[in-house]
Amino acid sequence: MWIATTMNRSGVIQSILRKEFGLSWREKRSADHVEWSKRMVQESALGWKRGDILTKEQVGEVWYFNSKAEYYTAPFISGGGYPLVSEFTKAVLEQFDLGNTVFHPLKLMDSTESHLTTSEPYYFLNVGNKRSMGNYDALGPEGDIRSPLDNIGNGIRYLPRSSRESELVVVPEAMDGPDIWVDPLVPKLLFLSDHLVAGLKAAGVDKGWGLVRCRVGTL
Repeated sequence: MWIATTMNRSGVIQSILRKEFGLSWREKRSADHVEWSKRMVQESALGWKRGDILTKEQVGEVWYFNSKAEYYTAPFISGGGYPLVSEFTKAVLEQFDLGNTVFHPLKLMDSTESHLTTSEPYYFLNVGNKRSMGNYDALGPEGDIRSPLDNIGNGIRYLPRSSRESELVVVPEAMDGPDIWVDPLVPKLLFLSDHLVAGLKAAGVDKGWGLVRCRVGTL
C-alpha cells in the first residue's frame, strides 16, 4: 500500500494561485461577488479533502502559475494546496481502475493571462473514492508527538503528521476497490494501490507524488 504525501507537506506547494484569489481580479468585482468567491473557494478546498466531486464552478478554469513553458514541471504538483497532474500522467492513470475520479482541465497562465506557463495541460485530480483507513483507535491521543497523527475534534478528524505517514497502518478491507482513494477522516493524503504505483514508476511519472509505503494489517 502506498500514500501520496505531497499534499501534506507545505514546503513543496508550488506557487500557483487560482485567479479568484488574485488581487487584480478582486479589485474589479463588487464586495458581494468577492465574498461569494471566498466562500466558494473555501468550500471547494474542504470538498476535495472529503472526497467530494467538485463542480466546474468550484474548481475554476484559469489558475496563475509563475513558470515558463520550456521549464520542466513534475508530473504531479501541489498547486496551491490542490493535487494537479499533467496530461501524460492523466493518460497513465486512466489505464487503471480509478472509480469515481474526475480530471478537471485547467489553464495554467501567467498573472496577466497573456500566455500559458506549462508545456502541456494540467488537471485538477479530484478523487471521489472514499474508504476507511481503519486503525483510528491506535493512532494516539491528541497532541501526542509520538503518534503518526494528531487526533483533534474528539476523533472526528485526523491530521496527518508530515514525514510520519509511513507509520500509518491500513486495514486489509481498504484494499478492495479502485486503485486510488481517500479517507475523509485523514485529509490531504491519497492512498494508492501497489498496482497503480508500479504503473506510475514504469511510465516515469512518479516524481512529485511524495510516495511512501505503509503497512497493511490490523493494530
